[in-house]
Amino acid sequence: MYIKNFGKIIKYERKCWGMSKRRLAFLSHCEVELIEDIESGNEKNPDFFVMLNICEVLEISIFNLMKKRKK
Repeated sequence: MYIKNFGKIIKYERKCWGMSKRRLAFLSHCEVELIEDIESGNEKNPDFFVMLNICEVLEISIFNLMKKRKK
């Protein structure tokens, strides 16, 4: 559902904001462990609404992280 390196993008954007994993977790209403798993690539398919919250906090579009559907 998501592009291959979406965790790296989340990590990069978070660091650009100077934000800790704990702060991102708090603002996006999820666990710090989930943020760590997403950024490390251990969580390959997180819940859409969790990702939507994370993207909202980081002010990025979730659509840039999603794979295009093949017809």
